[in-house]
Amino acid sequence: MAQQQQLALEALDNITRDLKSRAGDEVRKRAAAQLRELVAVCFRDFPSEQFHVFYNSVNNKITTLMLHGNDSSERLGGVYALDALVDFEGVDVTAKYTRFTANLKTILRGKDIVPMQPAAIALGKLCRPGGSLISELVESEVKTALEWLQSDRVEEKRYSAVLVLRELARNAPTLMYTYVGLIFDLIWVGLRDQRQLIRATSAETVSACFRIIRERDQEMKQAWMTKMYNETIAGLKTNTVEYVHASLLVLKELLEQGGMFMQEHYQEACEIVFRNKDHRDVTIRKTVVLLIPDLANYSPADFAHTYLHKFMLYLSGMLKKDKERNDAFLAIGNIANSVKSAIAPYLDSVLIYVRDGLSVQSRKRGSVDPVFDCISRLAVAVGQTLSKYMEALLDPIFACELTPKLTQALVDMAFYIPPVKATIQERLLDMLSKVLCGEPFKPLGAPTPNTLSSVPIIPKDAKDPQAYEHRKAEVKLALNTLGSFDFSGNEFMHSDTPSPRFALEFGQLLTDTPFSNSRRETGLLSGMSDANGI
Repeated sequence: MAQQQQLALEALDNITRDLKSRAGDEVRKRAAAQLRELVAVCFRDFPSEQFHVFYNSVNNKITTLMLHGNDSSERLGGVYALDALVDFEGVDVTAKYTRFTANLKTILRGKDIVPMQPAAIALGKLCRPGGSLISELVESEVKTALEWLQSDRVEEKRYSAVLVLRELARNAPTLMYTYVGLIFDLIWVGLRDQRQLIRATSAETVSACFRIIRERDQEMKQAWMTKMYNETIAGLKTNTVEYVHASLLVLKELLEQGGMFMQEHYQEACEIVFRNKDHRDVTIRKTVVLLIPDLANYSPADFAHTYLHKFMLYLSGMLKKDKERNDAFLAIGNIANSVKSAIAPYLDSVLIYVRDGLSVQSRKRGSVDPVFDCISRLAVAVGQTLSKYMEALLDPIFACELTPKLTQALVDMAFYIPPVKATIQERLLDMLSKVLCGEPFKPLGAPTPNTLSSVPIIPKDAKDPQAYEHRKAEVKLALNTLGSFDFSGNEFMHSDTPSPRFALEFGQLLTDTPFSNSRRETGLLSGMSDANGI
């Protein structure tokens, strides 16, 4: 048993090194998940006394990282580790809560803003179960947060305050209901803060509080929303960037959660958004673009009749600018989702820029996922109206790298535009074959059928771990796509050739199994790789 404990402590040391990693958040989050697994295994296998000795070592490591970490990376690692153990039930609850909240408060009252958001999220998770202990914690934290919002000139404290209020509202709504009115009164300090991060987080706090009141007292909901709307209008008259941005952020929340309340204010809301579309400040212009789909979603018929043309002219202008194009694609896709066939008159101009957005030059500049998102939503909105554009679109689409957004666009096009389904199936099989077999897809009866033996091999390389991880993710996505895409009617579905049949069945297994355990998933992928030359 002593040997087991020694092995567990060695594993803990290895995990702690990864929790300190500066290689990126994914490494630290993966280490936190491994820590959770290690603690669970030790709880299962060790005698009670021995487990508690080990668990104290774990707690000491976490506390050292959070309270005495040398930099943001180490403090983040400590927070992720704590978060992974919040719902672990093998220890005394009161002792856990006392220790965890003390560690989290140290982060939330510190000067390093980087670990504050995950610390606030962990604090929110701690408050989910309720009870007298939680009630006291919520009361104490709300009181501190509201004091900091009102009087503190230190921006780290204001940021911490709105984070805590947001997470408590999300996770302990019943306990927070009492404080909603006070929060609505004071949150404007954060909403109008000079720092954009604090304004955006304050808006998320407003969103969480709206969710609390939405299904409760309708009379109070009406009163609070009226008060927030009136302050929104008042803020627009001040005409500073902070005040205008704050008003637009709250207007967005009112449109998304106000229900019938916004009906009488809808036209005024549309005019406010349109009036600020050419604002000198880029943040305000970006917020306007996010608001346009909300206007379309709130009242699709009114929007299509009165405002669609105005806003589409504006968004079409954005499509001509490389830096603004992706934001416009996302907005147009979301508008199409609301107004459906009313978007059809604008397809010619939009799809010209869709092709341009998938060009080699555009792919070099950054992600083209927003373009695929737009294509998906247009396909759902207008269906076979897109048929005449498909011949020109499929070449640039299949010239792109396989991504989840590309796959979803193909799924939507194949379903909503039946005439191109067979073509999409063939070209997708070709793409997947190149990923999995290293060569184009060969139809049934070909003299040399596809095998997995010619697949590109990328070994693990400590100097370039990202290449291996990218390849692993690419193979996984290809198999998922192979297993989930509708290939019905294609002869590939009836193949008896071992390699394609194996890949198809494995892809379906990967799709149908709820893989919550990344080790199991990685093991299956590795097994397939070893068996088939990947």
